[in-house]
Amino acid sequence: MKIAINATILGKKPSGLGVYTTNIIKGIESNLSTDDQLLVYTSTPEHFEGSKKIQIVKTPKYMSPEYGKIGGLTRFIWNQIILPFRVKKDKVDIIYSTTHHGMFLSPIKQILTVHDLLPMIFPGQHKLQYYYFKYILPLLLKKSSRLVTVSSNTKEDILKSYKFNSSKIDVVYNSFEKTHFKNSTSSKYKDMLGEYILFLGASYPHKNLIRTIKAFNKIKAKHQDLNLVVAGGRADYKDQVKEHFKNDDEALDRVVFLDYIPYSDLPILYSNATLFIYPSLYEGFGIPPIEAMACGCPTIVSNTSSLPEVCNNASIYFNPEDINEISSTIINVLKDNQIQKDLIKKGYENCNRFSWDMSASKVYTLIKGDGSN
Repeated sequence: MKIAINATILGKKPSGLGVYTTNIIKGIESNLSTDDQLLVYTSTPEHFEGSKKIQIVKTPKYMSPEYGKIGGLTRFIWNQIILPFRVKKDKVDIIYSTTHHGMFLSPIKQILTVHDLLPMIFPGQHKLQYYYFKYILPLLLKKSSRLVTVSSNTKEDILKSYKFNSSKIDVVYNSFEKTHFKNSTSSKYKDMLGEYILFLGASYPHKNLIRTIKAFNKIKAKHQDLNLVVAGGRADYKDQVKEHFKNDDEALDRVVFLDYIPYSDLPILYSNATLFIYPSLYEGFGIPPIEAMACGCPTIVSNTSSLPEVCNNASIYFNPEDINEISSTIINVLKDNQIQKDLIKKGYENCNRFSWDMSASKVYTLIKGDGSN
C-alpha cells in the first residue's frame, strides 16, 4: 500500500500541530510493513533526515506556517488544486492529513485529523478560522472516509457540530517527549525566581490569564515569597493582559513574565515550580499538564473540556470562571504537603497512559484498515 501524509502544516520550528505531525510520521515509519510505501508532502524535509523509509515530496516553502496568513492561504489553494493531481501522479492509495486540511475533490480516500473546535467555541478569537470551520470543514468531512481526533471530548464536540458517523471517528491521544520531559535536579529557575506557581502558554483569552492573576492576588498576602511566573505565549496577548491591570499598581508586582524559554530549559522550569496551573477554558487535549506531571510538578487544572479526561486523577480541578475557586484550590494544595506528594505520584502514573509510539501505531492501523476496505 502506498500511503501519503499531508504534512504541509510543518514549519522549521514545530510547535503544537507541528510536534504532533513529526511524532506521528516518525512513529508510522517505525511501524511500516515491508510492503508499504510512505510519502510525506512537506516544505521542511530536514525534520526527516536519516529516515530510510520515508519518501519526501517537497512542497513550496511559502506554505510553511512561518508565512502566517499567506502560508495558510497558499496551503489551502495547494490542497484544492495541486494535491489531487499530485496523489494521482504518485499513485497513492490513501492520504492522511495530520490536521483538518484536505481536498474537496479527492481522487483517493482521505483521513483528516480534527484536534479541537476552538474557532467554533470562541469565534471572535479566531475569526478566519471560524469561517473555515463553519463553512469549509463540513464540505471536507463529506469527502473524508474517517476522522482522527485527540480526545473523547473533542469527538463529542465534532458530533454536536457536524453530521458525521460516530463509528468513523477514532480517538488517538496526543503525548509528550518522554526522553526530554523528566524531573530535573537543576535549581536554575528556583534560584532565579524563588518559589513560584507556573503558568505556561499565555497566547489567547481562553487561556484565562486575567482570572488567574486575580486569583493569585487574593492569596499572595498569605504567601509573601510566592510568585506567579507566566512563561512563553504570544506577546500581543500578554500586552492586553498588562493593559487590563494598568490602573492597579499592585496587581502585577509579583507576576513575572518570561517571554522566551529555551526548549532545553522547559523541564527545569516545570521541575522548579511549586505548582503548575492550567486554567484554560477549552482544550482539545492539553499537553502542558502532562509535561508538568512528567517533571514531578503538582498540577491544578480546569474542570472543562478534555482536561479531566487527560489529567485523570492526577490533578486537582477547579471551575476556571470562578476566581474564588481558583484561589482556594491554590491555597489547599500549597498548604498540604501530602496532597502535593499524592499529585506527583499520580502524575507519574498518569504519564504512562501516553506514548507517541502507541498513538502512531494506532493511526497506522486505522490507515491500513481504511485503505484496504
